[in-house]
Amino acid sequence: MTAALEIERLTFAYPSSGLMSSGAAALKALDDVSLSVEPGKVLGIVGESGSGKSTLLRTIVGLNRGYSGTIRYQGQAVDHAAGNARLAPFRAGVQMIFQDPGGSLNPFRTIRQTLTAALARAPSTASERDRLGALLDQVGMNASALDRRPSEFSGGQLQRLAIARALACDPTVFLCDEPTSALDVSIQAQILDLFARLKNEGRAFVFVTHNLGVLGHVADTIAVMFRGRVVEIGPARRLIAEPREAYTAALIAASPRLKHRGVLLDNARRRLVPQASSVESTP
Repeated sequence: MTAALEIERLTFAYPSSGLMSSGAAALKALDDVSLSVEPGKVLGIVGESGSGKSTLLRTIVGLNRGYSGTIRYQGQAVDHAAGNARLAPFRAGVQMIFQDPGGSLNPFRTIRQTLTAALARAPSTASERDRLGALLDQVGMNASALDRRPSEFSGGQLQRLAIARALACDPTVFLCDEPTSALDVSIQAQILDLFARLKNEGRAFVFVTHNLGVLGHVADTIAVMFRGRVVEIGPARRLIAEPREAYTAALIAASPRLKHRGVLLDNARRRLVPQASSVESTP
């Protein structure tokens, strides 16, 4: 099966800057990273702050330029230096969901304007009204949101609307950068439930988080990053239950413990994983 998204030997360094940076080496944020995710699968990426997780997603979508390596979308190489027309399929098909919804919602536009602009990337025979209604329904919002601006919503509502904006493009790949970290536990569960439904539709996810509990039940594969490199990768349940690297073991040790297959699950999310039987929290 052709990978929905594949990166090969991706390397990126932040240039040194400032008055005191003369002669200083650039900061290598990504170092020879190779990963792939297939349709209908979730690739989880975990690591401490500064390990390169968010930089990886931002480089994939073209927010960081000057990288080396190869990015492939549905088997085709992506060149972020190319014209807009050549990048159009990639830009519609790969959508990023930011930790801060403000990263994708224009504060001066109404939700209707934001979603309508996104819908233009995925033409359909359905009416705009029906498409807008379907998008809001998918994320648990109603039509009353359409003529309001982002400042009128709570953090949880904003994240749902940011997901609706991403869905409007009918993407095949979602890049999720800590999409639930700022949400209440009950809202987290609803968002994860939505992601599970989208995965079952054949969409692929690259899911970045500090929370091994989330990855333990949404990810098929987990990659562990440290100082810009992937230091371990493997099936999610195996990696959490039997880590092979000391760094991975340290991350797991810093999380609440589990009795069930070494997989961390929050009580509020048990309904998403019926087979999870017990949870024990570290004092």
